[in-house]
Amino acid sequence: MRQLLQQGGMRFKTFLVVRKISVFLIFGLVLSILSLWLFVGVAEDILEGDPIVDVDAAFATELHREATPFSTSVYILISSLGAQGIVAVAVVVGLYYALRRQWLNLIFWIIALGGGILLNILIKTVIARPRPYFVDPLALERSYSFPSAHSMTSLITYGMLAYFLVVSVRNRYVRIVIVFVAALFIILIGISRMALGLHYFSDVLGGFAAGGMWLGICIVAANIMKPRNT
Repeated sequence: MRQLLQQGGMRFKTFLVVRKISVFLIFGLVLSILSLWLFVGVAEDILEGDPIVDVDAAFATELHREATPFSTSVYILISSLGAQGIVAVAVVVGLYYALRRQWLNLIFWIIALGGGILLNILIKTVIARPRPYFVDPLALERSYSFPSAHSMTSLITYGMLAYFLVVSVRNRYVRIVIVFVAALFIILIGISRMALGLHYFSDVLGGFAAGGMWLGICIVAANIMKPRNT
């Protein structure tokens, strides 16, 4: 009888692990597919000069008109979360996994961030969209505009970190807080790039889409290669 109970318990635990893995696999697949669909749609609209281009220009002009010295300072600070903030997070998380000898997590972390940066550079070079132009710019950037690197890399970095944290905790409410904080950071960074006149709305949307596509691929790979992420 005891043996039967033990076998039943082991099967139940196996079921829970498989179910957990399946949820993240499905999430990663859906995220990557939907993000790819969105990215292709946005990129196609930009290249063909569809109405979204006019909406971009009007929205950028309105944001620039409403800018104040205080709001600009706030948005510059928020924008730094997508630059210096990402560098700090990348180093801290990388060192954490290295010191704990969690090599597979470290590899996924490096691939997610490094691959995202390379993908962004590639897309920017292919699309070659100029940034918004203003006579009195609030901030300046020299690279191409689409897709927003800050938006894309912040979604990948904070999204991948949220994924690692979510799979390592069991408390449902803690998981909700983790996802909420990560989403808040990502959205605010995207808004800051538009408010500073450095990107159009479609640049940020395209950055989120490209980042979501790559993040989804990384999550799927992490689940296939290492079912029990810790």
